[in-house]
This record gives sequence, C-alpha cells and structure tokens, in this order.
Amino acid sequence: MLQKIDDTLWIAEDPLRIFGIALGRRMTVIGLPDGGLFVHSPWEMTADRKRRLLDLGPVRSIVAPGRFHDLYLDQALLEFPQAELHAIPSLFGRFASRPNTFPLSDSPPSSWGEAIEQHAFIAGPFHSETVFFHRKSRSLLLTDLCFRLEDRGGMTRLAGGVLGVYQKFSPTRDIRLWTLGERRLLRDSVERVLAWPFTRIIPAHGERIPEDGRSAFEAAFRWVW
Repeated sequence: MLQKIDDTLWIAEDPLRIFGIALGRRMTVIGLPDGGLFVHSPWEMTADRKRRLLDLGPVRSIVAPGRFHDLYLDQALLEFPQAELHAIPSLFGRFASRPNTFPLSDSPPSSWGEAIEQHAFIAGPFHSETVFFHRKSRSLLLTDLCFRLEDRGGMTRLAGGVLGVYQKFSPTRDIRLWTLGERRLLRDSVERVLAWPFTRIIPAHGERIPEDGRSAFEAAFRWVW
C-alpha cells in the first residue's frame, strides 16, 4: 500500500531483514507539478502497487539514489518503460544503453527541478548517494546516509549498536572512518543540506523523522566540526 504523508508525497514500506537485522525498506513517491510521479528508490512493483501509482499519475522519473538500491530497479523499468531513469554514477553504467537514462549530479534535471532540489553528498570513497529536498512538503529524502533502528529483535539491537544507529538517528560509524581525511568536503555537503528548510526526513531504511528533522540532521553530523 501507499501511505499518504503530504498532499503530493507518499511512501510504501516493506519488511527487509538482512542476516536477521530488521532494516525495513521504504520507497518514496512525489507528485510533480505536471501531474507525473517521481519514484525514489523503487521497491517491488506488485500489481496493487502499480495500479495505485497509475491512479496517482504517470510515472515520469525512476530514481536510483544510492548503491545497493537496484534490487527491483529492472522490474520497475519493465513496468514503466516510458519513464526516465536517473541513477548515481556507480549504477548508471549498468543502464547507460537504455533510452532516457541519465546520471544523477548536483543539478536537478528539468523533469523535477521546479519541485525538487538535490545534492551529490560526499561521505567518503565508498559511499555514493544523492540526497533530495522536496520543497512543497519540506521533506529531505535520504537513502543510506543516516537512519535509526528501533528494537525489533536481538540482531537488530546488536547491529544497530555496532553501527551507532540503534535508537539514534545518525550516519553509520564506518562513514565516520571513511571521511577522516575528507572532513572539509563532508562539512560542505552537510552545510549544503542544512541550507534547505526541511522539517521531516524520509530515509530508505529505519524510522522516519516526521518533525524537527533539521535539528536531527544537525545533531547527527555535529562531530564533523
């Protein structure tokens, strides 16, 4: 099912467990001014989900914003062959021969530039992610950059504690390690995001931050200064 969060913002949530860790998985859908849809981090396209999307409008853009978020990308493209695909550079090469396929960058394309801003966030050599700000709903869309895990079993508590995200909205501890020599670049990215007037945060995993998201994001990266 799609859950309505704002006038032009919906999410679909699915269970996802990896080695017993309850990460969860979230797809976000934004209604664009032209009536089309922006689909962020597509998940399984069941018949009901596809029908619900089509009820909302034509799928204009499918977005692969981070590594390891291409599990159901082929299925989404098969179901919506007319849609543009926008993927981070590390995934773009896999689909480069497909028509209407574009690499994500710091500049939003005309497809959604009127409604959504974006930034290729720099968080070390092994983390590739483009983050988005939906102006109308004042929502920040993240993939794996930051998230918070709640108490859903022993493995989730253990992994969340090791990663530094158990009951705490934060980047994982490995990002802190990877960015030791790139703190200035990381600060630039953090400041770029904090320039957006967002109030909620919608990550692809873990719990949503429904309000006061700016304070939560600022606290999550206080260590970079």
